[in-house]
Amino acid sequence: MRTIFKQKLKKLVVPIFMLTCFLTFSQSGKTVTGTITGADGEPLPGASVVQKGTTNGVQSDFDGNYQIQLVNGTNVLVFSYVGFSAKEEAVGARNSIDVVLQQDAQNLDEVVVIGYGSQKKSDITGAVASVGSEELEKAVFNSVDQVLQGRSSGVLVTSASGEPGAPANIRIRGNNSISGNNSPLYVIDGIPISGSPNFNPQEIENLEVLKDASATAIYGSRGANGVILITTKRGKTGETSFDLYSNVSFSTIETPYEVLRGQDYAEYRNEANAALGNALPFPNPEQYEGQGFDWFDEISRTGIRQEYGLNISGGSEKTRFFISGNLLDDEGVIKGSQFKRGSLRANIDMDALNDKLNLKLSINGTQTQNLRSVTDNRAFPSGGGPIFNALTAEPIVPSLDYSGFTGENQQFLNPYLEVTEQDDRQVSTNLLGNVEATLKITDKLSYTFNGGLNYRLTTRDIFTPSNVGSGILPNAVGSSSNNRAYDYIVSNYLTFTDNFGENHDFSATMGAEYSEFNNYGTSLNVNDFDLQTLGFNNFGVATGRPVVSSNRTQSVLQSGFARFNYSFKNKYLITATVRADGSSRFAENEKWGYFPSAALGWRISEENFLKDNTTVSNLKLRASWGETGSQAIAPYQSLSRYGTTVYSIGNVPTLSFIPQSVANPNLKWETTEQTNIGLDLGLFNNRISLTADYFIKTTKDLLQSIQIPSQSGFGGALVNFGSIENKGVELNLDALVINTKDFQWNTAFNYTSYKTQVLELGGAEEIFGPGFAINVFGNGHIYRPGQEFGQFFGLNAIGLIQESDFDEDDNPTFPVFRNDTQLGHWKFEDVDGDGVITNEDRKVIGNPNPDFLFGWNNDFTYKNLSLNVFIQGSIGNDLYNPTRTTLSSGYFNNEAYKNQTVDWYQNRWTADNPTNDIRFPSINTVAPPVANYMVEDGSYIRFRNISLRYNVPLSDRAGINGLQVFVTGTNLITITDYSGFDPEVSSLDADTIRPNNSGLAPGVDLGAYPRPKTFTFGVNLSF
Repeated sequence: MRTIFKQKLKKLVVPIFMLTCFLTFSQSGKTVTGTITGADGEPLPGASVVQKGTTNGVQSDFDGNYQIQLVNGTNVLVFSYVGFSAKEEAVGARNSIDVVLQQDAQNLDEVVVIGYGSQKKSDITGAVASVGSEELEKAVFNSVDQVLQGRSSGVLVTSASGEPGAPANIRIRGNNSISGNNSPLYVIDGIPISGSPNFNPQEIENLEVLKDASATAIYGSRGANGVILITTKRGKTGETSFDLYSNVSFSTIETPYEVLRGQDYAEYRNEANAALGNALPFPNPEQYEGQGFDWFDEISRTGIRQEYGLNISGGSEKTRFFISGNLLDDEGVIKGSQFKRGSLRANIDMDALNDKLNLKLSINGTQTQNLRSVTDNRAFPSGGGPIFNALTAEPIVPSLDYSGFTGENQQFLNPYLEVTEQDDRQVSTNLLGNVEATLKITDKLSYTFNGGLNYRLTTRDIFTPSNVGSGILPNAVGSSSNNRAYDYIVSNYLTFTDNFGENHDFSATMGAEYSEFNNYGTSLNVNDFDLQTLGFNNFGVATGRPVVSSNRTQSVLQSGFARFNYSFKNKYLITATVRADGSSRFAENEKWGYFPSAALGWRISEENFLKDNTTVSNLKLRASWGETGSQAIAPYQSLSRYGTTVYSIGNVPTLSFIPQSVANPNLKWETTEQTNIGLDLGLFNNRISLTADYFIKTTKDLLQSIQIPSQSGFGGALVNFGSIENKGVELNLDALVINTKDFQWNTAFNYTSYKTQVLELGGAEEIFGPGFAINVFGNGHIYRPGQEFGQFFGLNAIGLIQESDFDEDDNPTFPVFRNDTQLGHWKFEDVDGDGVITNEDRKVIGNPNPDFLFGWNNDFTYKNLSLNVFIQGSIGNDLYNPTRTTLSSGYFNNEAYKNQTVDWYQNRWTADNPTNDIRFPSINTVAPPVANYMVEDGSYIRFRNISLRYNVPLSDRAGINGLQVFVTGTNLITITDYSGFDPEVSSLDADTIRPNNSGLAPGVDLGAYPRPKTFTFGVNLSF
C-alpha cells in the first residue's frame, strides 16, 4: 500500500516540479518594463534592476523607467536603490511591473563616509555636512573647489579672480592661522592630497565636509582647517550603461564704470594741466567729440564654454567598472583668456576569495591649459592688468594697436595689446591614482590597505613683447617656470566591529600611515629681445642677462591613528579618536604632535517617552571636543638656511652664500582646540529636518615670521607665538514643502555666522597686512589682540577742504596731510591730536568679515519638468575698492593711467560745486592713501543658479533609457550696493608675488577678473 502511494506521489510531484522549473526558467527573451518610485511618488533615477542569480541587469532612467530583457535563469527581479530597502518581484506572466521602494534608514546611514571608514548617519557625533551628486548636476562648474559655495554651512568660498580656471579659496569655520595655510585638506577616495583637486566635478558621487575636531582629528596635523572627503562615482552590477552629456554656455560682462571719452576727456586733461601751470595737451578738445576708444569694450567679448563628456558603467556581481571622459573648453569674457581641460577616469571594483577580498582601483589623469590675459604683478601702472588699464587708458589715440605716447607725452599702455599680444600660458598635468584592498579576516575583523600617488607637473611660459606694458622698457621680457611634484601615501589599518548582546555596538579602527612629499622647481627670466616673433619658443635669442634658479624640497609625515565608537541601546553614543603625527618639517625637539578628540551623542528620539511620537521622528544632541594641528609650512623652516648671490671680486663674478634665517630648535605645531555642541531634529517622518551647531575654536602657537636685527646677519626666523579664536553658529534646514503626485517642492537653507578674533600676538601690539600694491597705496589691514581678524585700517576722511577752512591769513585751520591744502582735496581726522596727519592717525575703518552667510536651494518638480533655484549671499562685510578711488579722485600722477569716471567728473568739487562728499574731490589730488573713501558695503544676494530641466518622454525608446534637455542661468541677478564689477572678490587671496601674504589682505578689489552672467544649454542622454 505504501509503495503504491509513493508511486502515485511521484507521478504527481514530478510534473509539478517540472512545471515550476518551466515557469521559472523558460522566460528567456521576455521583456519586462515598469517604473520605480519612492513612497512619495518621486521617480528614482539610476535604480538597479537585476535578474536574481544572474549578471543581467539595467538601471532606471531619469523618470524612474526601466526595461529589462530576461535571460535563462530565475524569473525574479531584484530592485534596489541607495538609501532604500531592496525589493524582489516574481515576474510570472506579467510584462509590466511598477515598484515602490521604501526608505531604509539603516541603509541611508551606511553611505556616510568618514575618515578611514564609514558610519551610520544616526551614529555620527561630529559636525559633518554632505553634498550629493544629484545636487551638483544642477549647476555648471569648472573645478571641484567651486561646488561648495553656498551649499554647506560653515564654509566660505571666495576667489581672487573670475578668470576661467581660477582656483577658489575655501575657509571652513574661519581662519586658523596668520602666516600658515588656512585651506582645508582634500581626501579623494581615501587618499589625502596636497592642494586642490583639478579633475572633472561630474565624477563626484558624494562630498562630505568634516568641520569639528571629532570628525577631523583622525587626520591630525592636516585636519585643523577642516577636511573635504570626495567619493568618486563607481560602477554598479548590471547591464553596461552609457551616459553622454554636452552643454554650451554664453557669458557676458558689463562694466559698472562709465569713463570719459573724446571731448570730455580732452577737456578734463586740459583743466588738470592748466591747474598745474602746464601747457594744454589738447588745444582743440572739440575736435574729439564723438571720438575715442571704449577700451573695456575692445578687450571684452562674449565668452563661450563647451563641455562634452561620456560615462560608462556596469559590471557583474564580481567585477564592476566606471569609466569617464570629459573635454572642456572655456573662452573667457576677456580676450586672450581661455581654459581647456581633458580628463579621464577609470574606477574598477573586484570581489574575490568568496567575497572576502574587495579590491578598488581608481586612476584619474587630467591635463589643463590656461591662457591667462589678466597677468597682474601688483606694480602699478604697467602691472595693473588689462581691466584696470582699460578703464584708465587715454581714449583718444590714433589706432587700436597704438603703442606710442599719449597727448601728455607719456608712454601709452595699450590694454588691447595686453590681451592680444602678451602670451601667458600655463599647462598642468595631474595623475592621481590609488589602490585599496580590504580583506575580511573574520566576520568582525577586516584589514585595509590604501596606497596612492598624486603626481603634478606645471609649466608656465610668459612672453611680454616690447609694445605691451612691462615689456616696453626692457625691450620685451620672458619667463619660464617648471614645477614638478609627487606625493605618495600608504595607509594600513584594521577595523573591528561587534555587537555585544542586543544593547552594545562597538567598532574600532587602528592603523598607520606614511606620507612623502617631493617638489622640484626651475625658473628662467630673460629680457632684451631683438627678435620677438619666436616669443617664448626660443629664449636663447634674448641678449639680456638670464636669471636662472632651481629648487628641491622633500618632507615626510609618519602617523599612527585610532578611533573607537560605542553605542548603547542605539541611544547613547561615544566616539574617541587619537592620532600621532611625526613631521620632518619641525624642529628636532618638536617633531611629534598628538591630537585627541572625544564626542558624545544622545538619540532622544529613541527614548520611550518620544519613540512613538508622530511629530518628532529624530532628535539627537551632540557634543565634541578635540585638538588638531597644522604643519602647513615649507620644509626646512626650523633650520639655519642660506641663500646664494654673486659678488665681483677683482672683476671676477664669485658665488657667495648669505644667511637667510636663524635656526629654531623648538619650532612646533600650530594646535587648534575645538568644542562643538550640536542638535539634529527631524519632524513629520523627517519631512522637515534641522541641524544646528555652535562651535568655539582656538588656535595657539601660531607660526609667525619675525624680523631679527640686521646686525645679527640674518633676515628673520619662524617662531611660535599668538592665538586666534573662531566661534559661531551654523544652521541647516531641509523641508519637503509640497508633495503631491505631480508636483513636489524641496527646499534647503543654510546659515552661518562666526567671528574670528585675534587673542594675542606673543607680546606684539599689532601686525599689519601686506600693501595692496607694491608701489602705491600702502597696507590696509591690521591684526590686534581683542579685534576681529584682518580689519581694515587707514585714515578717516571727514570731508573736503573748503574756503571756510582757512583763517584770514589763509592759514589752514585743519590738520594737513602731506602739505596738501588744495581746495576740494581730502581732510582727514586727526586721531592722535598732534595737528598733523601721519600714519599715527590711522584707525579701524571697516571689516571684511561678513555678519553671516547663507545659501537657499529650491527644487520644484512638475511631472517631467524640474526647476532649481539656488540663491546665495554674504551680508555685513566691507570691501576695499581702490579701483574706484583711482577712477574717481582726479588723481595726479606722472604715468599714463589718467582717465576718470563720468560720475566723478560731473560731481567733482569745483568753485561752483563746493561739495563735501569725499567721493568727489577736486582735480589733481595727491596719491590717495588707504582711507575710508575706499571702503564700501560688500553685502550681496546672488541668484547663483537657475536651472530648468525637462525629461523627454520616450514612447519608442530605440535603446535610449533617458533624454534630458536643460537651460541654466548662472549669476543672472545680483542685489548689491557695491559699485565695482563683482562683490564676490578678494584679489589678494592668491598673492603670487608674495605668497606668504596670501589671505592676510581679504576683501580687496584690484580690478580682478569679474564673474560673468552665463546661460548654458545642454542635453543629457542615457542608453
